[in-house]
Amino acid sequence: MTIPYAINRFRYALWFGGLLGLLVLAERFVTMRPEFRQFPALPVGVAIDLLVVVPILFYFLVVRPYQLSVSSLIGVVGACLTLAFWLIPAPQQQVLHLLPALLEAATLGLAVARARRLIRAYRAAYAREPYFWRSVRAAMQSLGAVGELLLAELNLLRYAGLGWWAAPETSAHATAFSSHRDSGFTALVATATLVLTIETACVHLLALRWCPALAPWLFLLDGYGVVLLVAHIHAVRLRPVLLTPDELLLRVGFVWELVVPRTELVAARVLSDAPAANPNVLNLAKLLFAAPNLLLTFAEPVVVGGPYGIRRPARHVAVYLDQPRQFITAAGL
Repeated sequence: MTIPYAINRFRYALWFGGLLGLLVLAERFVTMRPEFRQFPALPVGVAIDLLVVVPILFYFLVVRPYQLSVSSLIGVVGACLTLAFWLIPAPQQQVLHLLPALLEAATLGLAVARARRLIRAYRAAYAREPYFWRSVRAAMQSLGAVGELLLAELNLLRYAGLGWWAAPETSAHATAFSSHRDSGFTALVATATLVLTIETACVHLLALRWCPALAPWLFLLDGYGVVLLVAHIHAVRLRPVLLTPDELLLRVGFVWELVVPRTELVAARVLSDAPAANPNVLNLAKLLFAAPNLLLTFAEPVVVGGPYGIRRPARHVAVYLDQPRQFITAAGL
């Protein structure tokens, strides 16, 4: 990607960033003036600039040109509200205390509107394929970027909370290949989870002593990391690679997934070490904390799906399997 091409492609976002920077500098200059505290209308004007003008600019310069979801405005308004609390001195913040309630009401209204669309999409997906989680996934993806975000968080909570009792996600007509038994993955991630749990407790206690306002946020951040590791352990165990007579379903936890016709897989060879860096090779074994031991080659470049709508194209995919040679035999390669 050349520099002129990048500038042309992101020119609207650059315009928005530049205007936002100028606006914040102007508002900062105004709020620092001694006269700001003497005129009650000035805090209202600053609040309108940040909470009305900025979202309007974002809509016309980012949402429409890049075809983003309108619901992204909720996050922008929330960020602008935080910026307003930072810019406007505490004695003049009365006007801002009503806005969180308005923002919450708008979010709830949007959620209700999206819920009807979500239910319709779920029913349509379930009519085509009567599987609960697959239908939920299809319904979430129908919401676009917001749906991808919700789907990623739903999968996180699903495997962290229900993974203890869930059965492996296989089918009667598929041959399953695990990737956690011989690599030491489970022991390594379990140890990391235990260490992070102890660290969370220690950091929380220290933060309560030295910075009480920061303690809840650090606790939430570290707690999220623990939940993520627990979910990752269960997802890797419950979602093996599947080879059916018709297709290959390649999965790495709840992060990466590739579904291709079996005929697209044209070669597979055992690796003794990680392949050299190559834009056409995608290494999916990194999340297993192991060196890949199998390189899959496809007839055409394939697209591996990830969380939050991430897509990675590659013609060669490096993976780790507990039984790579048995996979090659089963695939007839």
